[in-house]
Amino acid sequence: MKLSLRNAVLILLAGMIVLATGSFLNSSQTQFSDPVILSGLAIEFVGTIWLVLSLNLRRRRHKV
Repeated sequence: MKLSLRNAVLILLAGMIVLATGSFLNSSQTQFSDPVILSGLAIEFVGTIWLVLSLNLRRRRHKV
């Protein structure tokens, strides 16, 4: 995947969807909800790093 702002936002949205799914599973199935919430947090972490790197790359391109 290309390091772009759009891809970073898509990764963050995917992480939010996984987190929402895990929170809805939390009430009914406890054994499945914890790994889903942890994977959602991992996706959010990767998306945040992706966002910071893409913004840094964008800043460097416009600076020169």
